[in-house]
Amino acid sequence: MTYEICVIGGDGIGPEVTDCAEQVLRAAASVAGGPSLRFRHAPAGLDCYQRTGDPLPAETLAAARSADGVLLGALDVAGVPAGVPNPLRNLRRGLELVASLRPSRSFPGVPGAKPDVDLLIVREITEGLYSGRERPLDGGLGAVAERVVTRRASLRTAEVAFEQARSRRCSVTAAHKISALRLTDSVFLDAVAEVADRYPDVTYQTRNVDACALDLVCHPEQFDVIVTTNAFGDILSDVAAGTTGGIGLAASGCVGNTRSYFEPAHGTAPRRAGQARANPIATVLSAAMLVRQLGAAGVAERIELAVAAVLADGPRTSDLGGSAGSVEMTNAIVAALVP
Repeated sequence: MTYEICVIGGDGIGPEVTDCAEQVLRAAASVAGGPSLRFRHAPAGLDCYQRTGDPLPAETLAAARSADGVLLGALDVAGVPAGVPNPLRNLRRGLELVASLRPSRSFPGVPGAKPDVDLLIVREITEGLYSGRERPLDGGLGAVAERVVTRRASLRTAEVAFEQARSRRCSVTAAHKISALRLTDSVFLDAVAEVADRYPDVTYQTRNVDACALDLVCHPEQFDVIVTTNAFGDILSDVAAGTTGGIGLAASGCVGNTRSYFEPAHGTAPRRAGQARANPIATVLSAAMLVRQLGAAGVAERIELAVAAVLADGPRTSDLGGSAGSVEMTNAIVAALVP
């Protein structure tokens, strides 16, 4: 079996960490005896916009749509001028993606991490406060952002969450703020409850998003799958990452019915770009999620075990209290791959 992976390095440290992940993927596939991986690189992001005038060229979107999977670095979306289409939003819509998957798990030996954490946040990614519907108020008095929540998008996100729960510990928590957002969160919770009725084997509960954030800090081990709207999920995901060692270990994926992409949860870190000092582990773990989605679970497991071995007793980058660079970390992970 041969899989084509479209690699969009993006901006800042993005090309560096995707190169590290590509090395690990090649090595892991070789150790595991397959599948064969073919990589195709395509541009997107601020640097691409500055060079071509387009932050997401049609050729890049076509390459992403035709590939078996997409590995994304980091896109400097904030640097793209106002009025220019958001490349990340358009990539998600162009691939018809519906939900973000953000796992957080404890790794022995990681400083500051809480033990026994193994949770997944499933986040709607097409609408909510990030729908792009903003407008100025008359007279320069301010601006308004519309929080768009539809039944269709909420149903699709909930279906992803409950399917994920079935492969985990069969528990889903819906995070909301219905006391303040009565109409939009009613739409969301009604849709999630409708899906929950189709999964009697999965325990379902709801939780105010502020209480959920507190419990993620104090008792994260109680959660299995958390499903929520776009902005809430964005924030809760970073809170969860903080309990397990930080954003440098935070992998993620965005999935749809037929397509997906996987990326580290961190940003472009422009001050670290070009120094080979960035922590590649979030991207490496995202690459493991990618090949698992393709059906190569054995390759994914080898990568995850190698990362755990390095974190337990190996070099560490500065965000984890060490002094190793990205090349040293990558070489250590490759060396830890078990034949």
